[in-house]
Order: sequence, then C-alpha cells, then structure tokens
Amino acid sequence: MNTNEIISLLPEMAIFVHVVESQSFTKTATELGVSPSSISRSVSRLESALELKLLERTTRNMRVTNKGNEIYQVCNNIMAAANCVSSMAKSDDSKVRGQLRVAAPKALSRQILTPIILDFMVQYPEVELQLKVTDNYVDVIRDDIDLLVHITEHPIESLVGRIFTECKLIMCATPKYLDNRGVPLHPNDLSNHNCLCLGEEPKDRYWKFTLNDQICSVHVQGTLHVNHSEIRREAVLRGIGISVFPEFSIREYVESGEVIELFDNWHIEGNYQGKLIAQYPQSKYIPAQLKKFVEFLSQRINKDSN
Repeated sequence: MNTNEIISLLPEMAIFVHVVESQSFTKTATELGVSPSSISRSVSRLESALELKLLERTTRNMRVTNKGNEIYQVCNNIMAAANCVSSMAKSDDSKVRGQLRVAAPKALSRQILTPIILDFMVQYPEVELQLKVTDNYVDVIRDDIDLLVHITEHPIESLVGRIFTECKLIMCATPKYLDNRGVPLHPNDLSNHNCLCLGEEPKDRYWKFTLNDQICSVHVQGTLHVNHSEIRREAVLRGIGISVFPEFSIREYVESGEVIELFDNWHIEGNYQGKLIAQYPQSKYIPAQLKKFVEFLSQRINKDSN
C-alpha cells in the first residue's frame, strides 16, 4: 500500500477508533453528525483496504476481532499523534484563543463555575468555551472534552490533575426546625425527622454514616424528594426539613447561622465530596487556553475558599 492510499484511509481509521471505543455504530454516527450507514461504509472500506476482518457484527452485538484489536491500537496511536500536533499548534502562550471544551456536574457548574467562566470569557474574549453540564459519567477522550472539573474521592488515574481544594458533605437544618422537632443526637434519630432526599433511586432513602469503627445506615423518610440541590436548600432554609449538601452549596448559610450543621464529627457517604479537581489528557503540548483556564480556576477557587 503506497503513501497516497494510506493517507486516504486516515478518516476511516479515525472512525474505526470511534466505533471501537463507543461500541456502537449509532453512537459514533451521532457524535460525528453523520448517518449510521456512512459509519458502516467507512469501516467496510478500511476492512477491504487492509483485507482484514476488524469487527464481527450481528443485528444486536459487535465484537472486535483479535486482528481488529491490533489495528485499533495502531489507529489509536495515530489519533493521539494527530491530537498532539493540534495541541502543539495551540500551545503558543502569547495567544489565548480557540476552542475549549469543559465538562462539569450540574450543581458545581451552577454554583461555583458559572461566575468564574463568565469572568474568564470577559478577560479572554477570543476563547470559544463550550460547557457540558452533566451528572453522568464523562469520558474525556470519547466525549471529546478538553477539561473535566469534578469533585471526587477517586480522580481518574490516566488523566493529569490539578487539585484546587477539598469538599465534604454537610447535613443541616434551620434553628427553627430543630426547635420544633428536636436536635438529632445520633444518626439513628433521623428516622423521626423530615429528611429531604435526592430521590433519584431507592438507595437515596438510605443515609450512611461512619465514625471511626462505627457504621450507621438510616432509612429516612421525608415529604420532599428532588434532585436539585438549590431547591432542597430553599426547602431547608424555610424550615421544612433536614438535608445533605456539598459544602460549597451550603457553607455560607452555616457561617451566617441560618442553618446548623449536624453530625459534623461523622463522615456522610455520598457523591460530591473529596477533591475538587480539574483533569485533562496528558500531552507534551497543552493549549494556551487550557493552561490559562486551569490557572484562572485555581486562583479564583482558592481565593473564594479562603
């Protein structure tokens, strides 16, 4: 196969990598904005050119052949090299411009990142920033994301990370609620209180606590179930019940005395706690807009947390 033939197959190789990683022709087509039949034809062209069977396909399943796995690794290396070239071209520190794709969870985006992002855009108007707000799992490579900002106790090991601060979960209620219903002295006492839950799945009704060697799981009941921290916070501030929040969502109300933190010596299990961290793929060449944005985040978050 000559050089011209290899070059003509580069788009097919890129599509093949997408198909293997997404395990779906339809998902690949959706991500690339083309039809599934177009994706199928591209993979078939690559198989014909290489004279190899890369994928075993049925109406319901898809399996990568042994040789297909080998070809995928090589094609993936080609894509990584292409991304490196692209990053190299964007890494001129004197020019902070270009596209920046950021993903972050909903509450973190709304309550922490939004003002920082808007201030960044004012300071660097040539940056085109795309924010993907989702509480679902994000694969930065498959989802074509430059930067993932999240709170986790288990950062993604394959990505570079910049830790900004730590975040814990806080349980609280208003003084008025506690005057009316009494102060729970042990997590088990929560079974007698109006506990406002996330409500997305049955396990949300079980609040788990640990203190040294003690483990406590409480089946709670409440009159409001909502998967939006600001709505639950408003309900708590009105004295309706007790709920759990990420620290950044409720800290100012604790400090002002509008709510009282409960069980601050216990560890509350759940999401939205751990390291507040920005993570991105490792590369020798980091685009200027990515470097500037991470630094901007670090300065603002550290300033706001002090």
